[in-house]
Amino acid sequence: MLKRAIALSVAILFAGISPSRGADDGGARRYRQPRCVAGCVLDTAKCLRDARQSSAPCYQGCESLVAAARTACAADSQSEACATARAAARACLDPCNATFRPAARACLDDGRECVQACPFKGEPPCLAQCRADNAHCIAAAGDDFQTCRSGCADESQAVRTACATDPESDACAAARDALHTCLQPCRQGLTEAVERCGSAWADCVKQCNADMTAQ
Repeated sequence: MLKRAIALSVAILFAGISPSRGADDGGARRYRQPRCVAGCVLDTAKCLRDARQSSAPCYQGCESLVAAARTACAADSQSEACATARAAARACLDPCNATFRPAARACLDDGRECVQACPFKGEPPCLAQCRADNAHCIAAAGDDFQTCRSGCADESQAVRTACATDPESDACAAARDALHTCLQPCRQGLTEAVERCGSAWADCVKQCNADMTAQ
């Protein structure tokens, strides 16, 4: 199961590597340097394999419970025995997922950042550096947002608890309002950080063009 997930994750990373149109190239199709992209994908695949191998013992320890759940639910997926077996399997798998999924997500995020930093074929070195700096800037903004959002974990759990039974209840609405209030500074910080990245990108490209004109 983990192997299929990793293969799909790498495929998704490849899918995100598409020709890009630049504002300064007349709309012509532009391709990132293949060797750079291939290096990013190989590094991502290795990172995912390492994450899988680290988590494998945990998942292997749950195989008997997962098999028991499949057996119990094969005849009647609505039975109490099925529900009990599923709960036991889920309780075993949750710590495994809590370890593997963030690690895999970090691999993919690093892979995307790597690809975004790859220069386009024939791109001037100064513009390639601008692009790499922008990719790192955007990635850092995303990391800061995730860190900020993690501080709202209690509010997020409160929403899940309050809204599980009745999504239209006053308790659910109040919990959602509290979560929105907690997340607002995170969202504002992300917006401002992305705007700063955009300004830095524009300034870098302007300076790059000026330097090339002066040559």
